[in-house]
Amino acid sequence: MIARRRAILAISFTAILWGLPSLFIHYFTRYFDADTQNFWRYLSALAFLYLYGWWSGETTICRDRRALVRILVAAIMLITYQVCFTSSLYRAMPALVSLLIQIELVAAIVLSCLFFPDERRVARSPWFLLGASAALAGAVGMVVFSRGFAAHGTPGEAWNNLAIAVALVVGAAVLWAGYSVAIKWCLAVAPPFSAFTSVATMATVTFLLFSATRGTIGAILQTPPLVVLAIFLSGIGCIAIAQILYVRAIQQLGVSVCNTVILTSPIVAAVASRFLFSERLTRWQVLSAAVLLAGAAAAIQAQNRRRTVSPPAGNAVENTGQDALLR
Repeated sequence: MIARRRAILAISFTAILWGLPSLFIHYFTRYFDADTQNFWRYLSALAFLYLYGWWSGETTICRDRRALVRILVAAIMLITYQVCFTSSLYRAMPALVSLLIQIELVAAIVLSCLFFPDERRVARSPWFLLGASAALAGAVGMVVFSRGFAAHGTPGEAWNNLAIAVALVVGAAVLWAGYSVAIKWCLAVAPPFSAFTSVATMATVTFLLFSATRGTIGAILQTPPLVVLAIFLSGIGCIAIAQILYVRAIQQLGVSVCNTVILTSPIVAAVASRFLFSERLTRWQVLSAAVLLAGAAAAIQAQNRRRTVSPPAGNAVENTGQDALLR
């Protein structure tokens, strides 16, 4: 019972932490380009993961040759996802991006059905079809009922930013779904912690190259100290600590429960963004957001019901959407 309570606290705290990245990233647009803030956030997360691995005795880098290609594929998916997700927050506000990105959960289940035979029963579930349809309808409503979309009749910067941001978020959702499938593929031959840390290492090195060649890696030297502290804390908290807490929580509660709780994270972003950035969703956007989240939750539950009836063999960790958790 104590272990379960700790797991509930862990996943609740993780949901809060995962509501913050869009806020941090949007705030850092004032000081850094997308590649540079990606590098510093991932570097701080990676340093924490290595320290945690040393302290806990966990293996940090996977040395199994069978896993190297799989880890490389997962790293490529993560890197491209992060570039799209971060870039979208230079053009759109945190609440909108945080809510739209939740369609990644549905996309991840669809890709899992394509790549893993044991998942294909989910695609025929009426609950999944209903949930997926509702999630997509809610996502469309979030865009159509936005103030920026209402101004589409008069071309301008606001409309262009919204259109590009939506394209980036949709692309990011599909890429995250691909990353989720790739990391599940990794976990068939590698322990979770070493797989995640290996992927994060590749991502950090790539972001270093991006920042050095097309960004302004030295911008951090001219940045106010509190902002520097914030970028390091966002990497440590929202990527590294959230990862550790999530992995522990799913061991006690299971993937379905954890991912359903994680669906509350956009609410954190929406409430905080209203106070920090004066972002206000329209009444119809709020309704669309509720439909989106309810649909995603129904899709997760449909997948869980199928697994309960016919549990897949050989997978130590099941992954749907946010199981991969390197944000």
